[in-house]
Amino acid sequence: MKLLSKLLLTTFFSLFVINTFAASAPRERFKVFRFEYGGVAFSVDPRIELYQAVVLASGMQVTNYVDIDYKVRVDQQMAKYKTHPLFDFTARHLKRNNIFKYIDAPITFLLHLDNNFEWRTDVNYELRNDPKIDSFRLCLKRFAEETDYIRFFNSNETFYSLSLRNLQFNLDDFNEKQRVLNYYGVKQSERNEFNLILNFLGWGNFGPRLITNKGREMYAVIAPQKSYIRIPTFDQTRLFDLVWHEFGHSFANPAVDKKPYADQLNALSHLHEPVREFMRQKAYHEWMSVVREHLTEAVACRLAAQKFGEDFAAQNIIRVKKGQNWTYLYPLLDALKEYEANRARYPTLESFMPRIVETFQKITQADIDKWIAAAADTRKPDVAKMPQIHEVFNKDSVLIILAAQEADTAGDRRFKEFIHGFIKQVPGLAKGKIITDGEVRNYDLGKYNLFVAGTPAGNAIVRKVMTALPIQLNENGIIGEKKYDGKGYLLMAGWVNPDNPQKIMTIITGLHPDDMLNFNHTPFGGSNYHIMKNMITYKMGEFKKSGGVWVCE
Repeated sequence: MKLLSKLLLTTFFSLFVINTFAASAPRERFKVFRFEYGGVAFSVDPRIELYQAVVLASGMQVTNYVDIDYKVRVDQQMAKYKTHPLFDFTARHLKRNNIFKYIDAPITFLLHLDNNFEWRTDVNYELRNDPKIDSFRLCLKRFAEETDYIRFFNSNETFYSLSLRNLQFNLDDFNEKQRVLNYYGVKQSERNEFNLILNFLGWGNFGPRLITNKGREMYAVIAPQKSYIRIPTFDQTRLFDLVWHEFGHSFANPAVDKKPYADQLNALSHLHEPVREFMRQKAYHEWMSVVREHLTEAVACRLAAQKFGEDFAAQNIIRVKKGQNWTYLYPLLDALKEYEANRARYPTLESFMPRIVETFQKITQADIDKWIAAAADTRKPDVAKMPQIHEVFNKDSVLIILAAQEADTAGDRRFKEFIHGFIKQVPGLAKGKIITDGEVRNYDLGKYNLFVAGTPAGNAIVRKVMTALPIQLNENGIIGEKKYDGKGYLLMAGWVNPDNPQKIMTIITGLHPDDMLNFNHTPFGGSNYHIMKNMITYKMGEFKKSGGVWVCE
């Protein structure tokens, strides 16, 4: 009996020591994945990653379509804990949308927590005493503490670090915090922290602002657009546009919401109806949300013109947004140019708000009809995909259209000698008919597949077609998915016949006839467009649709 008592006492003491040691041992903490660049903090946020993991595991349809192995890892990890009370709570409340009323509300909620899922003490949150909101916070906290989630988050160090480095690599000459502050007229003495958070699993992008006891925290919470070698990637132009747009909300929204401007804009709610469906598809259901988003988009367009130049912004940002039915960009962009030209009179965007209100007040139904029609034209041609450059070589009924108006007659002669030799080597083209752009009036172009060659200045058909392409050629170079500065470029592109989308066309063009010589010396199959210079390939790419608008990829 004494031996049994001694064993029990020893066991009790051992368990006491182990439990005491475990209780006193430091709990594993979330690692920090963060860097600063251009005055902006870039990071991966454990609060947002846990929330999105819960959303994914709960089967909610708000996880993005980007193909990354991380998504599978998250799903497999969360599947181990489906019996945790957190998932019962999300099934009863989160999936039924009876906690958060707005699309950006979950992100705003998470930013009011610290990394231990306690309420931050340096910032107010009006819903912190809401029983459902606080219960959700407690469920997240308990889940992080009771499962392997913290260790799982930390185990993704390589993925998080590579993603952040890849993001930084795509931010050339990044001074966008200063650009945004200057445009909105924010005083340099004000404390404004800019934070960009990668949201790997999220759907959509968000730009909340928090007022703390030290100043203002601006956020751009952005989701990746695609992936490459298992790492999330961003189109560079789109990435900068996201930065301008999401950070811009922190300044545009207060300007719109300030009285009397908010009341004056609310009185124009009849302007919502013509664009209601377009905006609903973008998840903007309220009229004032439409106003805020349009103003922020318009400012982002003007910041793009500052950084990349007017031509690039017009081609790759403004054209795309107009084609995606941002209908009120037309008058807002004109108004903002007035703002830029008169900064002494309008030191801040807020001081310019009377003119913004007046711009909306002057909009007529005839204006709206014109802008919507222009957007529809921007989305043409309405085809599923574009032909590749070489496809015309295998077609029947090919009409070959050469230039009749080249200013450099010697260069034109050299190019035509070359092109005639090339045509003889391609059976499909050899059976085609050769004419000049001056003779097209005698032909019904809709009956033919087209092979069009010449400079925009010398060939009227090239000049006409180039206005529809998402890639432009000018004296400064080529504007595709990025700028290719300089002269001497050759552009080849596959497109559809403007007079009959069932027929195809290939365009060979450059600024000078000699730039187009010997294009066949470089392989160019398998792409929609090909940019070359001195027989060196600069880019082979595809034409893809972005919100219904053709763009270079």
